[in-house]
Amino acid sequence: MNTGHSIAQLPARAAWDEKGTVVVPDVLELDRFEAIVAEANERVGLATAHIHDHTAAHREGSFATPVHCAFIPPGPVLENLAYDKGLLTALRKTTGIPRLIPRGGAVVLYEKGDFQGIHTDSVKSTVTVAIALTENLPPMGWAPHLHNAHPDQLGEVVSERGIFPSGEGFTSLEHPYGDGSVRAFAGYAVPHWRPRQPARGMLATMSFMDL
Repeated sequence: MNTGHSIAQLPARAAWDEKGTVVVPDVLELDRFEAIVAEANERVGLATAHIHDHTAAHREGSFATPVHCAFIPPGPVLENLAYDKGLLTALRKTTGIPRLIPRGGAVVLYEKGDFQGIHTDSVKSTVTVAIALTENLPPMGWAPHLHNAHPDQLGEVVSERGIFPSGEGFTSLEHPYGDGSVRAFAGYAVPHWRPRQPARGMLATMSFMDL
């Protein structure tokens, strides 16, 4: 049996399990990026508001605090990227997860003042890929020291530090913009958030699951 491929994945998987994020370079050509941006702008009228003001642990394993933003359903350009062989190959290589398949995607629309409080994604989303579609999109909050934290622990964090926590252990992640790369992160395992936006911004997201 040839174990060379699985052995080669071990360092990447170890790094992924430790850090929960990686920037994947050279997977998004400029013309394709510009097409995704144009498509998102054309579909702004399809945006559906996503607003809730409570904190909850959901049945599918995610944790959420108050949020105010909107979601634009993916158009064919973004959907095609999710199934792009080059992107899937690069994601599998850089995360060390050999069986990733697309699960879904959307464009998140933030108007001035919109936000997402600290939360985790569905446990079915093993890898979330994010691409900033506007240059002014601020970094997202990131809490690697709370990797795989129980919802009760996250609830305590919210009680003590609020929905945009700061201090020791809390940091942030930039999203690539127009440089050919994408940000992959384990949003189901590492809590993250997005502070109030200073101006309109858009972020394309795609999720992938491990079979």
